[in-house]
Amino acid sequence: MNLFVAKLNPSTTIKDLQTLFSHYGLVNSIKIIADRNTGLSKCYGFVEMPNVHEANEALIELDDTLFQDNMISVKKSQPTLTRISATQTEYKNSTSTSPATSHQSSNLVTSTSNFKPVRTISLRRNLGYRGSGYNDF
Repeated sequence: MNLFVAKLNPSTTIKDLQTLFSHYGLVNSIKIIADRNTGLSKCYGFVEMPNVHEANEALIELDDTLFQDNMISVKKSQPTLTRISATQTEYKNSTSTSPATSHQSSNLVTSTSNFKPVRTISLRRNLGYRGSGYNDF
C-alpha cells in the first residue's frame, strides 16, 4: 500500500521516514519529492508498505502527529490521473450497424470504422491587444 506523507520538515531525510514507519512494519520504499531546479525538498513524499494492515495502522497512528516540529499528514496515496492533451478528441460511432434497442445505448460503439470527432478541446491562448482570455478557434 502506498502512503502519501505531507507537511514534512524540509530537513527530513529518507532515514528519518524509514525509522518512523518501520516501527509499524516492513517498508519497501520511501521517496521524498525534491524540486528539479533547486534540489530542495517539496516537504512531501511517499512510503510504500507491502502489508495493508501495517500500512493502515501507520496511517491511523501517524496522521496529524508531530514529527520533527511539523504536524505531518498521512493519507492513502491516490493513483495519478492521466492528463488530457491540448488536442485530444472524443469519438463516438457515427453510423450504427444495428438499430438501438431499449436495453442498448444509442451511442454504443459497434465497429472501429466511420468514427467522427464529437468535440475538440482547444487550449490555445489568445494573447491579442484587446485581452488575454481563452478563445476557442
